[in-house]
Amino acid sequence: MNLPPCDGAAAAVPASEPSPATAAAPTPPLIRRSRRVSPAFRERLKRDFVTGRIGERRSLELPVVWHRRLAWRFALAPAALALLAATVWMADRGAGWTVMATQGDGAAMVDGARVPLASREELGRRLRPGARLSVPAGAEVELATTAGLIVQVTAGTEFTLPATPGRWLRRRVTGAVRMGEIRVTTGPAFAGARLRLDTPEAEVEVTGTTLAVICEPAGTCVCVYEGVVKVGARGAGMEAVANGRRRFVFNDGRPPESAGIRPIENTKLGMFRDSRRGWLERAAP
Repeated sequence: MNLPPCDGAAAAVPASEPSPATAAAPTPPLIRRSRRVSPAFRERLKRDFVTGRIGERRSLELPVVWHRRLAWRFALAPAALALLAATVWMADRGAGWTVMATQGDGAAMVDGARVPLASREELGRRLRPGARLSVPAGAEVELATTAGLIVQVTAGTEFTLPATPGRWLRRRVTGAVRMGEIRVTTGPAFAGARLRLDTPEAEVEVTGTTLAVICEPAGTCVCVYEGVVKVGARGAGMEAVANGRRRFVFNDGRPPESAGIRPIENTKLGMFRDSRRGWLERAAP
Protein backbone atom coordinates (compact mmCIF):
# COMPACT_ATOMS: atom_id res chain seq x y z
CA MET A 1 0.00 0.00 0.00
CA ASN A 2 1.39 3.28 -1.13
CA LEU A 3 1.05 6.27 1.17
CA PRO A 4 1.28 9.99 0.15
CA PRO A 5 4.39 11.79 1.08
CA CYS A 6 4.57 12.66 4.64
CA ASP A 7 5.03 16.39 3.97
CA GLY A 8 1.48 16.58 2.36
CA ALA A 9 2.68 18.04 -1.04
CA ALA A 10 1.12 16.79 -4.31
CA ALA A 11 3.28 14.75 -6.60
CA ALA A 12 4.69 16.99 -9.32
CA VAL A 13 4.27 16.08 -12.98
CA PRO A 14 7.38 16.63 -15.00
CA ALA A 15 6.97 19.61 -17.34
CA SER A 16 8.57 17.77 -20.24
CA GLU A 17 5.98 15.00 -20.27
CA PRO A 18 2.84 15.78 -22.32
CA SER A 19 -0.63 15.30 -20.99
CA PRO A 20 -2.62 12.32 -22.23
CA ALA A 21 -4.99 14.65 -24.22
CA THR A 22 -2.26 16.45 -26.08
CA ALA A 23 -0.03 13.49 -26.60
CA ALA A 24 -2.38 12.00 -29.17
CA ALA A 25 -2.65 15.18 -31.41
CA PRO A 26 0.26 15.73 -33.79
CA THR A 27 1.84 19.16 -33.82
CA PRO A 28 1.28 20.94 -37.23
CA PRO A 29 4.42 22.08 -38.90
CA LEU A 30 5.11 25.82 -38.93
CA ILE A 31 4.77 27.13 -42.51
CA ARG A 32 6.22 30.47 -43.39
CA ARG A 33 5.12 32.19 -46.56
CA SER A 34 6.80 35.13 -48.17
CA ARG A 35 4.68 37.58 -50.19
CA ARG A 36 5.92 40.67 -51.95
CA VAL A 37 3.64 43.72 -51.83
CA SER A 38 3.59 45.96 -54.92
CA PRO A 39 4.57 49.63 -54.48
CA ALA A 40 1.20 50.70 -55.95
CA PHE A 41 -0.67 48.73 -53.29
CA ARG A 42 1.45 50.22 -50.54
CA GLU A 43 0.87 53.72 -51.89
CA ARG A 44 -2.90 53.17 -52.10
CA LEU A 45 -2.96 51.67 -48.59
CA LYS A 46 -1.06 54.67 -47.28
CA ARG A 47 -3.40 57.07 -49.01
CA ASP A 48 -6.49 55.27 -47.75
CA PHE A 49 -5.11 55.25 -44.21
CA VAL A 50 -4.51 59.00 -44.30
CA THR A 51 -7.91 59.82 -45.82
CA GLY A 52 -9.82 57.33 -43.66
CA ARG A 53 -11.12 55.27 -46.59
CA ILE A 54 -9.91 51.93 -45.25
CA GLY A 55 -12.85 49.57 -45.01
CA GLU A 56 -14.97 51.23 -47.72
CA ARG A 57 -16.47 49.10 -50.46
CA ARG A 58 -14.74 49.36 -53.77
CA SER A 59 -15.53 48.28 -57.27
CA LEU A 60 -13.12 46.08 -59.05
CA GLU A 61 -11.16 48.04 -61.63
CA LEU A 62 -9.74 46.00 -64.44
CA PRO A 63 -7.33 47.48 -66.93
CA VAL A 64 -8.56 47.82 -70.52
CA VAL A 65 -6.11 46.95 -73.21
CA TRP A 66 -5.22 49.78 -75.57
CA HIS A 67 -6.79 48.33 -78.72
CA ARG A 68 -10.18 47.98 -77.01
CA ARG A 69 -10.07 51.63 -75.92
CA LEU A 70 -9.36 52.69 -79.51
CA ALA A 71 -12.18 50.49 -80.79
CA TRP A 72 -14.67 52.16 -78.45
CA ARG A 73 -13.50 55.61 -79.50
CA PHE A 74 -13.85 54.80 -83.18
CA ALA A 75 -17.26 53.27 -82.57
CA LEU A 76 -18.51 56.38 -80.75
CA ALA A 77 -17.05 58.89 -83.24
CA PRO A 78 -19.92 58.68 -85.82
CA ALA A 79 -22.54 59.11 -83.10
CA ALA A 80 -20.70 62.13 -81.68
CA LEU A 81 -20.41 63.69 -85.14
CA ALA A 82 -24.10 63.07 -85.83
CA LEU A 83 -25.06 64.70 -82.53
CA LEU A 84 -22.83 67.69 -83.29
CA ALA A 85 -24.29 68.06 -86.79
CA ALA A 86 -27.85 67.90 -85.44
CA THR A 87 -27.05 70.52 -82.81
CA VAL A 88 -25.54 72.90 -85.37
CA TRP A 89 -28.46 72.28 -87.75
CA MET A 90 -31.02 73.15 -85.10
CA ALA A 91 -29.10 76.21 -83.88
CA ASP A 92 -28.68 77.43 -87.48
CA ARG A 93 -32.38 77.46 -88.26
CA GLY A 94 -33.74 80.79 -89.42
CA ALA A 95 -36.06 82.81 -87.26
CA GLY A 96 -39.13 82.16 -89.45
CA TRP A 97 -41.67 84.58 -90.90
CA THR A 98 -44.04 86.76 -88.91
CA VAL A 99 -46.94 88.90 -90.12
CA MET A 100 -45.87 92.46 -89.41
CA ALA A 101 -48.98 94.20 -90.80
CA THR A 102 -52.05 93.68 -92.96
CA GLN A 103 -54.24 96.20 -94.76
CA GLY A 104 -57.66 95.83 -96.28
CA ASP A 105 -60.51 93.38 -95.80
CA GLY A 106 -61.27 89.96 -97.13
CA ALA A 107 -59.11 86.88 -97.04
CA ALA A 108 -55.78 85.78 -98.43
CA MET A 109 -55.20 82.39 -99.98
CA VAL A 110 -52.35 80.28 -98.55
CA ASP A 111 -51.71 77.07 -100.49
CA GLY A 112 -55.35 77.08 -101.56
CA ALA A 113 -56.75 77.68 -98.06
CA ARG A 114 -58.76 80.83 -97.36
CA VAL A 115 -57.38 82.80 -94.39
CA PRO A 116 -59.06 86.04 -93.19
CA LEU A 117 -56.67 88.99 -93.15
CA ALA A 118 -58.00 89.93 -89.72
CA SER A 119 -56.71 86.62 -88.32
CA ARG A 120 -53.01 87.47 -88.26
CA GLU A 121 -52.19 84.59 -85.92
CA GLU A 122 -53.60 81.97 -88.27
CA LEU A 123 -52.06 83.68 -91.27
CA GLY A 124 -48.64 83.64 -89.62
CA ARG A 125 -49.03 79.99 -88.65
CA ARG A 126 -49.66 78.99 -92.27
CA LEU A 127 -46.95 81.13 -93.85
CA ARG A 128 -44.01 78.73 -93.88
CA PRO A 129 -41.13 78.51 -96.38
CA GLY A 130 -42.48 77.34 -99.72
CA ALA A 131 -46.06 78.46 -98.99
CA ARG A 132 -47.86 80.22 -101.86
CA LEU A 133 -49.56 83.42 -100.75
CA SER A 134 -52.20 85.21 -102.85
CA VAL A 135 -53.31 88.67 -101.66
CA PRO A 136 -56.77 89.88 -102.71
CA ALA A 137 -57.53 93.18 -104.43
CA GLY A 138 -57.45 96.21 -102.16
CA ALA A 139 -55.30 94.45 -99.52
CA GLU A 140 -51.65 94.18 -98.50
CA VAL A 141 -49.59 91.82 -96.32
CA GLU A 142 -46.23 92.68 -94.81
CA LEU A 143 -43.94 89.86 -93.68
CA ALA A 144 -40.77 90.12 -91.63
CA THR A 145 -38.00 87.97 -90.21
CA THR A 146 -35.34 88.87 -87.67
CA ALA A 147 -32.84 87.59 -90.23
CA GLY A 148 -33.01 91.17 -91.54
CA LEU A 149 -35.63 90.92 -94.27
CA ILE A 150 -39.05 92.54 -94.80
CA VAL A 151 -41.33 91.80 -97.77
CA GLN A 152 -44.41 93.84 -98.64
CA VAL A 153 -46.84 91.80 -100.77
CA THR A 154 -49.26 94.10 -102.58
CA ALA A 155 -52.81 93.53 -103.85
CA GLY A 156 -53.27 90.96 -106.61
CA THR A 157 -49.86 89.33 -106.01
CA GLU A 158 -49.02 85.65 -105.93
CA PHE A 159 -45.81 85.10 -103.94
CA THR A 160 -43.97 81.93 -102.93
CA LEU A 161 -42.20 82.46 -99.61
CA PRO A 162 -38.49 81.74 -99.37
CA ALA A 163 -36.89 80.17 -96.34
CA THR A 164 -35.35 82.60 -93.90
CA PRO A 165 -31.52 82.74 -93.96
CA GLY A 166 -29.73 80.67 -91.33
CA ARG A 167 -27.31 82.12 -88.81
CA TRP A 168 -24.16 80.52 -90.29
CA LEU A 169 -25.22 78.03 -92.95
CA ARG A 170 -28.00 78.04 -95.56
CA ARG A 171 -27.53 81.75 -96.20
CA ARG A 172 -28.90 81.49 -99.77
CA VAL A 173 -32.70 81.36 -100.04
CA THR A 174 -35.12 81.40 -102.97
CA GLY A 175 -38.65 82.72 -103.47
CA ALA A 176 -40.84 83.45 -106.48
CA VAL A 177 -43.25 86.10 -107.78
CA ARG A 178 -45.78 84.73 -110.29
CA MET A 179 -47.89 87.87 -110.68
CA GLY A 180 -48.28 91.26 -109.03
CA GLU A 181 -45.65 93.21 -107.07
CA ILE A 182 -43.55 92.84 -103.95
CA ARG A 183 -41.29 95.37 -102.24
CA VAL A 184 -38.23 94.16 -100.34
CA THR A 185 -35.92 95.87 -97.88
CA THR A 186 -33.05 94.42 -95.88
CA GLY A 187 -31.16 95.33 -92.69
CA PRO A 188 -27.79 94.66 -91.03
CA ALA A 189 -28.77 91.10 -90.01
CA PHE A 190 -29.08 90.19 -93.70
CA ALA A 191 -25.40 90.95 -94.38
CA GLY A 192 -23.72 88.00 -96.11
CA ALA A 193 -27.03 86.40 -97.12
CA ARG A 194 -28.53 86.17 -100.61
CA LEU A 195 -32.16 86.17 -101.71
CA ARG A 196 -33.01 84.90 -105.17
CA LEU A 197 -36.40 85.78 -106.63
CA ASP A 198 -37.72 84.00 -109.72
CA THR A 199 -40.39 85.42 -112.00
CA PRO A 200 -41.81 83.82 -115.18
CA GLU A 201 -39.08 85.46 -117.30
CA ALA A 202 -36.42 86.88 -114.95
CA GLU A 203 -34.03 86.05 -112.12
CA VAL A 204 -33.27 88.59 -109.39
CA GLU A 205 -30.46 88.34 -106.80
CA VAL A 206 -30.65 90.48 -103.67
CA THR A 207 -27.65 90.95 -101.37
CA GLY A 208 -28.71 93.99 -99.34
CA THR A 209 -30.94 96.69 -100.73
CA THR A 210 -34.43 98.12 -101.15
CA LEU A 211 -36.24 97.20 -104.37
CA ALA A 212 -39.51 96.35 -106.08
CA VAL A 213 -40.17 93.33 -108.30
CA ILE A 214 -43.16 93.91 -110.60
CA CYS A 215 -44.67 91.24 -112.86
CA GLU A 216 -46.55 92.84 -115.76
CA PRO A 217 -48.15 91.46 -118.94
CA ALA A 218 -45.05 92.35 -121.00
CA GLY A 219 -42.45 91.09 -118.56
CA THR A 220 -40.71 91.81 -115.23
CA CYS A 221 -39.59 95.23 -114.01
CA VAL A 222 -37.08 95.58 -111.15
CA CYS A 223 -36.78 99.04 -109.55
CA VAL A 224 -33.84 99.63 -107.19
CA TYR A 225 -34.19 102.33 -104.54
CA GLU A 226 -30.86 101.72 -102.78
CA GLY A 227 -28.02 99.24 -102.99
CA VAL A 228 -27.26 97.03 -105.99
CA VAL A 229 -29.37 94.18 -107.41
CA LYS A 230 -28.47 91.65 -110.11
CA VAL A 231 -31.14 91.10 -112.77
CA GLY A 232 -31.22 88.95 -115.89
CA ALA A 233 -33.42 86.87 -118.14
CA ARG A 234 -33.85 83.29 -117.00
CA GLY A 235 -30.95 81.18 -118.20
CA ALA A 236 -28.99 84.22 -119.37
CA GLY A 237 -26.34 86.47 -117.83
CA MET A 238 -27.20 88.87 -115.02
CA GLU A 239 -26.45 92.58 -114.87
CA ALA A 240 -25.99 94.79 -111.82
CA VAL A 241 -28.65 97.46 -111.35
CA ALA A 242 -27.63 100.33 -109.08
CA ASN A 243 -29.83 102.53 -106.90
CA GLY A 244 -32.06 104.94 -108.79
CA ARG A 245 -32.26 102.61 -111.80
CA ARG A 246 -34.57 99.94 -113.19
CA ARG A 247 -34.25 96.98 -115.52
CA PHE A 248 -37.07 95.48 -117.55
CA VAL A 249 -36.89 91.87 -118.79
CA PHE A 250 -39.33 91.22 -121.65
CA ASN A 251 -41.14 87.92 -122.09
CA ASP A 252 -41.09 88.03 -125.91
CA GLY A 253 -37.35 87.57 -126.36
CA ARG A 254 -36.37 91.21 -126.73
CA PRO A 255 -33.17 92.23 -124.91
CA PRO A 256 -33.63 93.72 -121.43
CA GLU A 257 -34.05 97.45 -121.12
CA SER A 258 -32.42 99.73 -118.51
CA ALA A 259 -33.64 103.17 -117.46
CA GLY A 260 -34.20 105.39 -114.44
CA ILE A 261 -36.39 104.19 -111.57
CA ARG A 262 -40.13 104.83 -111.95
CA PRO A 263 -41.08 107.94 -109.98
CA ILE A 264 -44.04 106.26 -108.26
CA GLU A 265 -41.85 103.38 -107.11
CA ASN A 266 -39.16 105.76 -105.93
CA THR A 267 -41.73 107.41 -103.65
CA LYS A 268 -43.32 104.20 -102.38
CA LEU A 269 -40.01 102.45 -101.79
CA GLY A 270 -38.69 105.49 -99.90
CA MET A 271 -41.73 105.50 -97.60
CA PHE A 272 -41.47 101.74 -97.10
CA ARG A 273 -37.78 101.90 -96.22
CA ASP A 274 -38.18 104.83 -93.81
CA SER A 275 -41.06 103.17 -91.96
CA ARG A 276 -39.09 99.95 -91.34
CA ARG A 277 -35.53 101.20 -90.89
CA GLY A 278 -35.75 101.30 -87.08
CA TRP A 279 -37.16 97.77 -86.84
CA LEU A 280 -34.40 96.37 -89.05
CA GLU A 281 -31.71 98.08 -87.01
CA ARG A 282 -33.15 96.67 -83.78
CA ALA A 283 -33.21 93.19 -85.32
CA ALA A 284 -29.45 93.34 -85.97
CA PRO A 285 -27.39 90.81 -83.94
